[in-house]
Amino acid sequence: MMDRLRRDSLWMGLFLGILLPAVLFGVLEGLLAIVEHFTGKIDIVDIKKIILLSIVPNLFLLRYYLLKLKYDLTGRGILAATFVLAIVFAILEFTI
Repeated sequence: MMDRLRRDSLWMGLFLGILLPAVLFGVLEGLLAIVEHFTGKIDIVDIKKIILLSIVPNLFLLRYYLLKLKYDLTGRGILAATFVLAIVFAILEFTI
């Protein structure tokens, strides 16, 4: 499994750059649902903040693939996915 993740490929970077935030978004949304079930509605946390928070781990993933492994194509894929997610966040932030 780890050998598959250690490939220098643009598609691998796009896959990882979208998968990590999606999984983290699901975990954070689940935790928020559990907390809201026991305490009631939390007005401070909304969907836009969870999206922004789920993008942050891509920075650490990007650093790992670019500096540790020296995989430039994978790093470019992660960076492209991060930009796409940031644009989605900006669209949500300024339209909703």
